[in-house]
Amino acid sequence: MMRMKIWMVMCFVVLCVVNTKEADASGNKDYNKDAHKALCDVLNAAVRKWEDVKHSESPMKEALRKIIFGKSGGNTDVPSGLQFPNDYNSANENERKNPNSRKNWCGACGGEEQKHYPGESAPHDLVCLCTPGEKGWPIKSQNGEKLCGKTRHTWGSDVSNKGWYTAWSDHDQEREYLNKTWSEIVTKCLNTEDRIDLDTALRTFMEEITRQNEHRLGEGTYDCDGKTGVGACVLYTPQCKKKTWWTELEKALQKEKDELEKQKLSGDKEQKLSSSKGLQTTPQKSTQNPQPTQRDSQSPQTDNSDDPPRAEQVISNINATIEEDSSTIILPFWLLLVFLYN
Repeated sequence: MMRMKIWMVMCFVVLCVVNTKEADASGNKDYNKDAHKALCDVLNAAVRKWEDVKHSESPMKEALRKIIFGKSGGNTDVPSGLQFPNDYNSANENERKNPNSRKNWCGACGGEEQKHYPGESAPHDLVCLCTPGEKGWPIKSQNGEKLCGKTRHTWGSDVSNKGWYTAWSDHDQEREYLNKTWSEIVTKCLNTEDRIDLDTALRTFMEEITRQNEHRLGEGTYDCDGKTGVGACVLYTPQCKKKTWWTELEKALQKEKDELEKQKLSGDKEQKLSSSKGLQTTPQKSTQNPQPTQRDSQSPQTDNSDDPPRAEQVISNINATIEEDSSTIILPFWLLLVFLYN
């Protein structure tokens, strides 16, 4: 009996923790809080990285362009200049039907005629994640509940009657509040002052979309069509042939890491080669003593050496001269010779 009571208490505590995970400081529920932060952080980090590589040949360039601008960026390369796509609020009734409904834009992947799809860009996914659905779902009251950090007043007092969702007829109801999501949520992520590492932000995002064993971001189930109880979310279906921004980013980040590692190895190799060449070209000192230069016997002598061989040579030269000239040698000269010889 006691074990049963303990087990019930533990279940109650866990339930409370789950329900308050995304509550704000006042205790009110903030739907999609963690998902919104994860996606917003990636977009913010991508914007900052874009400023560094947009004029380069970096492998990150095209992946970042897709994250920020998607296919609706036009010719702009300035994130702050990214405008709300006109076809989001199209007045054409045919464009509100399948495949251009919230169900397909946010939760399924249709054919080539589909204008938007899950994973098209981070701003598009934010619109899916943070726009209220049928009857304002998931914000069920005006008592402080939030969606992506915003209360119902962000979208207007009548949002409960005009939420964005796909009806059973595959026809979208009300899109007029999508521009509010763009101006109040998307643009804030494009211009935030937070400094976040892109690799870290992507890892957090991937943990968020895989924590329920499916690639889904946000509150809801099934196809994220915005109907009550179903989904203000983004579902990245594996059947979709179109590549999501995050798969492109994963590849680009890995390619950038590989190139940096390759450059590092190449630099180390060149440095070692340069050091090796430096050792080979260092001049070697001669180990042999220089040979003395022979001097002419008749050149002036600059030293006072009494070396006997030199004296004998001088005497020999003098004797030869005397013999040739047959001159008489006087006594002082012989005294000089005796002096030199000794």
